[in-house]
Amino acid sequence: MRKSTALQLTLSALLMVIGVCGPICAAESASGWGVVDMERVSAEYKGMHELNRQFQEFQREQEELLEKRYKTRALHDDERQEYLDRSDMGPPTEEKAKRLAELADLSDKRERRLLALRQKEERTPAEEEEYQQLRAVYDARMSELAALQADIQQARLAKRDELTRVVTDSIQSAVKAVAEEKGLAVVLRKEIVLHGGTDITDELLAKLNAEGPTEAVRE
Repeated sequence: MRKSTALQLTLSALLMVIGVCGPICAAESASGWGVVDMERVSAEYKGMHELNRQFQEFQREQEELLEKRYKTRALHDDERQEYLDRSDMGPPTEEKAKRLAELADLSDKRERRLLALRQKEERTPAEEEEYQQLRAVYDARMSELAALQADIQQARLAKRDELTRVVTDSIQSAVKAVAEEKGLAVVLRKEIVLHGGTDITDELLAKLNAEGPTEAVRE
């Protein structure tokens, strides 16, 4: 099944969100200012690696769900249900794999037959009846698949936004804590500063990695 661009979500958008976190103010009584190398934070923060793993797993599960539904695109209700039930049934076995392959092949065969009948300039009454039956099932399945694909896209965007918020909040909280410890009033991204500022990247990473991924990031 060809995957659309919308289903190829990555963490690049999340990294950009973190990368543009603005100045983070500490206590008003503090003085001085610090800088953070956000590229290092993105690369070395263990919570980011855990988030990436979770997001990739989330994508993989949804791609498998789409693939299962795609393989049933020309099956009748009872056949499709059998395919889905067997797919979710315990560990793989030879008998299970054989039956799943048979059902998938049946779906492919019906789709090819539908295409062949569609391309005929003239169909016999029997062929027309067969064509209409195949088309009804196929069109219904493809409509369901399109709706599922749209739902999954929205779910992925929501998941990405959720994880983005969790990690961004974690980093901002840690930056504020380090800034207060070092008496810094403002912390900026290092890449936007031409000169000066106390680099607190090491201290920030130490705090983030010592605390580990937040509960919201954990599965």
